[in-house]
Amino acid sequence: MALSAGDARRSFGKPDVTCLARPAVPNVPPSGTRPISEEDLREPARKFKQLIFINNWPGSLAGIVAGVVVSFFLFGFWWPYLRIADMDFWMVYEAWLFNDGLSQEWFDHPGYLTILLLGNWFRLLHGIGLLDVHALSALPAPSDAEPAWTAAVRAGRMLSLLLTVAFVLAFGALLRRLIGDWRVAVLATLVLAFSGGVAMEARVIRTELIAGGLVTISLLVLLNAARAPQTPWRAILVGAGAFVATLGLVNKVQVIFLICALPLVLLPFGSRADDPGGFWRRSPLAIPVSALCALCAFLIAIPAASLVRFGILQAPSVFSHPFILGMFGVYQVAIAAWIATAMIGFAIVWRVRAAEAVAAMSAVLVGIAMGLLSLDIRYNPQNVVVVMNPLEQLSAWASGMLMPGTMTLSGLVHSLVNGIGTVFATRTFVLDSSARPTIFLEWFVVAAAIVAWKAGQRRLVAQVAVLMSVAWGMDTIYSFRSLELQYFTLTDPLVIIAAAWLLATFPSLQVHKRAFQIGAALIAVHFVLSQAEPVKHTFQSSKPLEFCVDHLIYTRRIERFPFCPPSA
Repeated sequence: MALSAGDARRSFGKPDVTCLARPAVPNVPPSGTRPISEEDLREPARKFKQLIFINNWPGSLAGIVAGVVVSFFLFGFWWPYLRIADMDFWMVYEAWLFNDGLSQEWFDHPGYLTILLLGNWFRLLHGIGLLDVHALSALPAPSDAEPAWTAAVRAGRMLSLLLTVAFVLAFGALLRRLIGDWRVAVLATLVLAFSGGVAMEARVIRTELIAGGLVTISLLVLLNAARAPQTPWRAILVGAGAFVATLGLVNKVQVIFLICALPLVLLPFGSRADDPGGFWRRSPLAIPVSALCALCAFLIAIPAASLVRFGILQAPSVFSHPFILGMFGVYQVAIAAWIATAMIGFAIVWRVRAAEAVAAMSAVLVGIAMGLLSLDIRYNPQNVVVVMNPLEQLSAWASGMLMPGTMTLSGLVHSLVNGIGTVFATRTFVLDSSARPTIFLEWFVVAAAIVAWKAGQRRLVAQVAVLMSVAWGMDTIYSFRSLELQYFTLTDPLVIIAAAWLLATFPSLQVHKRAFQIGAALIAVHFVLSQAEPVKHTFQSSKPLEFCVDHLIYTRRIERFPFCPPSA
């Protein structure tokens, strides 16, 4: 019944109690659902977005970097030079050789880019008066060499910090571009910066930081390319991703497995072009540009092919036995065929135009060739052999495969089964605990994926499943080397990307009534565990006396280390 004007005026400003009253909770809920409680109707006191203390993108990144720097100087920079011996020693020694123009002597990873960067970093610091000893020829006698070692190792730690900050910022920028949610990107960047592997890599001089960082950046570049079919520059992005990944391989051959998994990761993330008037579909220049890309690939592949040929032909002079089928060069051809086949499959599934597919494959060839040609910056034949034969190099000293000549199928199967058991035990955290906080993030990813599956997000779950499967598979392989802390840098980013993709693509997770509490708990546990190893090493006092051997194999030109007793 309509109100009169007078009734309307009299009722103005008086609340309608019936309209404002809370809807009654039905006594009989719909079949298959639980009763709705008042807690369900109440808005959460703390929201997901409140996990971000600084409510803007630049300020949040600055805060993360500041946290990394403060942690580094509290627990890391001031450690004695011998605290994390091993590769700190080998890399400093190789940088000194580099600055004296002497040949590289350490080829295990082979650490090519690490040595180049560290050697030039020492030169820079020496040139501006911040480092006295930058070359082996300037190193004093062992009894007087402790200040030189201390200064060099700390300089190397500073370089690791700078590389870590660059990696973290690049990761954050590319991930934000991928997911489009800056708050989720901030949280993911925070988690990466304080993950167990990266937290330690910022304090030591190891090859995993550069290699793992480069392959992760490559993955994010390729994911962005897969999700942007409308851009005419996608082929260039794909080539850039291949170049960056190849540089990672040049520094540490262990990433060969992760590189081979990249095509598998990319397939479910593809997207079809919606623009019928796009460059590769309508432009008359599409075919000429594609042909030009193929020509460039052919020309740059010629000098790179000579490196590949040399590395495979000279492999018998370094390795006593091929990795497979009694012949060197077999699996290298298989890897090339796998990458080509995966790219063709991607083009078919997501209906990529032939001209663009050819341009992208040409760009990949250019990127790989340029990455391999970087070996000519400081040419050493053994670097070429190691990079071109990564599995032979790994099989020479990996756990369970101590020598190439002793490899058997049963030995590989036994190592694989043990690796699966190790990965399972570490994921429980109870059976095998470690300073790896992303384990708890994995629990979240699994639980969130189940929620997404129940909500019908099948493709999202498939995408996350591929990322997690690759992470677990890589950990299984790296468990052949006891799944050491440094390998976390190679696989933790996959878990972090999976978690960020879930949160950004399935926003219902962000408005869950427990989102803030779960997020705060994960961040707190993550930060505490990430500092466990740095704090532990800060209060250690032991010396690596096992290195007290005259002219140690990895530092042949040095008589002994300053901390060694005279009688050693």
